[in-house]
Amino acid sequence: MMDIELQRKSLPNEPGVYLFGDKDGSIIYIGKAKNLRKRVNQYFLKTHYIDPYYEEKIKELVNKVCTIEYIVTENEKEALILENIQIKKYLPRYNVIMRDSKSYPWVAIFYNEDFPRIRVIRNPEKYSQDNLFLGPYTDKKEIIRILRDLRKIFPYCSCKKPIKKRKRPCLYYQLKLCPGPCFTSITKEEYRENIKKIELFLKGETNELKKQLEEKMQEAAQKQKFELAAFWRDKLEDIIHATDRQHVLMNNEENKDIVGFYSDNKFLAMVIIHIRESRILNRSSFTFDLREKLIQKDEILNSILEQYYQDFKSQLPEIIIIPEVNEKFKVLRAFLKDIYEEIKIRTPMDDNEASLLRIASKNAMVIVEQQVQMEEIKMDDKEFRDDILEETKDLLNLPKVPKIIEGFDISNINGTDATGSMVYFLNAKPYNKNYRHFKIRSKSTPNDVAMMKEVLRRRYDMLLKRNLELPDLILVDGGKGQLNAGISVLEDLGLNIPIIGLAKKYEEIYLPSKKESITLPKNSSVLKLFQRVRDESHRFAIRLQKKQRKKHVNSILDKIKGIGPTTRNKLLTHFGSVDNIKKSSKDELSQVIGPKLAKIIIEELNK
Repeated sequence: MMDIELQRKSLPNEPGVYLFGDKDGSIIYIGKAKNLRKRVNQYFLKTHYIDPYYEEKIKELVNKVCTIEYIVTENEKEALILENIQIKKYLPRYNVIMRDSKSYPWVAIFYNEDFPRIRVIRNPEKYSQDNLFLGPYTDKKEIIRILRDLRKIFPYCSCKKPIKKRKRPCLYYQLKLCPGPCFTSITKEEYRENIKKIELFLKGETNELKKQLEEKMQEAAQKQKFELAAFWRDKLEDIIHATDRQHVLMNNEENKDIVGFYSDNKFLAMVIIHIRESRILNRSSFTFDLREKLIQKDEILNSILEQYYQDFKSQLPEIIIIPEVNEKFKVLRAFLKDIYEEIKIRTPMDDNEASLLRIASKNAMVIVEQQVQMEEIKMDDKEFRDDILEETKDLLNLPKVPKIIEGFDISNINGTDATGSMVYFLNAKPYNKNYRHFKIRSKSTPNDVAMMKEVLRRRYDMLLKRNLELPDLILVDGGKGQLNAGISVLEDLGLNIPIIGLAKKYEEIYLPSKKESITLPKNSSVLKLFQRVRDESHRFAIRLQKKQRKKHVNSILDKIKGIGPTTRNKLLTHFGSVDNIKKSSKDELSQVIGPKLAKIIIEELNK
């Protein structure tokens, strides 16, 4: 550890990139900094963060750091670019990595050949840079579909190797999808003219392409070459049909990217709607598993956009619309202005932009929900669940496989309407029929430990009296206090049932036989099962608690003379809660229900 102390204390007060390495010499995290010494030292200070998941990851990272390397740059903007390069080189586990290990598809037009071929490729750096590379694209199927439609309008060659003369044409020639430069006498100029039109289309310059086709049509008609005019007319109609089919028309001419994102504690999705020449050209989407990454939620959007626009420079719009702008976007804005001086990063300015942002965010939400559903589908597989239960047995050293798991939670707000819940998992799946609610009887003050004792005692006292089947494992929501409450109840009842506590802040697991908690990897299937039990018990407890509070709120207002359901609902809609009504002045209440009723309400609620 002394080595680390010396390394971080000797860091320069300069902008640059820092690389954290573990005991094996692997780079596990890379970051950029305005001041290397200050930024790196922040990781090693005992700081409390708002986001507990981030705080947990910081501690986990610091415990693994054995080496600190750094590269000094002239400014923070250079550090941003270098950080992206280093992340792609090392793929550190704690960074949010956009491209992971794959490369995106590009459209290559081989202009260094007499008859340029068009192909979808990856890794354009492997090819001669005399050619044209359009992209990258995030959806290979979409770009292949566009090229397939374009080929019907402007035939081109897609051979794997440069064109050579042949005796017989290929199938694409017979289908009129290739002009057959290997077989026919088409000139280089005629062939390249076709290719140039495809290039215009792929660059989003469809208006320019339509203009060129219309001019050719008019020119042929003036020269009374009506067959040629009809040929260009058909091409023009095909292009209009293609663009109308795949684009949505906007009201202005600006090129924009609309960036929406959505995240929960597990996944984040980002969706970018690309608008070019007033039309929605396509969308890009990215999904990230956040459970192994070291980044705060408020930094996620900025971090991903920094990586995205460094990779996709050729697709820069005039405007980037994002949900919110903060200080962290300064470096990104400065970097992008070096590439395109007129670019703007801002929030929506009209209803149209706001609607598009909602659409992008909704798409992102759907992607996250799909990821969650995929995990749930996985849990539906019996063989997979059996493996998890076997793993749970081995991990906790249980006497048998925990086929029955009962999870407990307490829900109360300021001690009022406290409720307890018990959820029942059979073979690692919720079994709703055996769920139970408990209205807390013994405590009116907020004491979760005492309330947990009451709920556990009532549950297992009832099972013993009725001679019903006991669970193989009990999980309580909470730390040492809740766990000890459970152990005390089980001892009093003479029961020997394995019990654990799961504390939500750091997802620590507390065991009766251990002083210290244990922490499982975020992607652990056993931890996911425990979280599912805990979250389900919490959801179930909240449901009853909300019902009780709603009933309680209604009864207070309903007891006041002169207030019926309509007035009650009007008050609750306007003020939000009875507490807010109590805090309101007579004038504020009078504006909603009149001075006479306002006076009565104030008098009654203050009793």
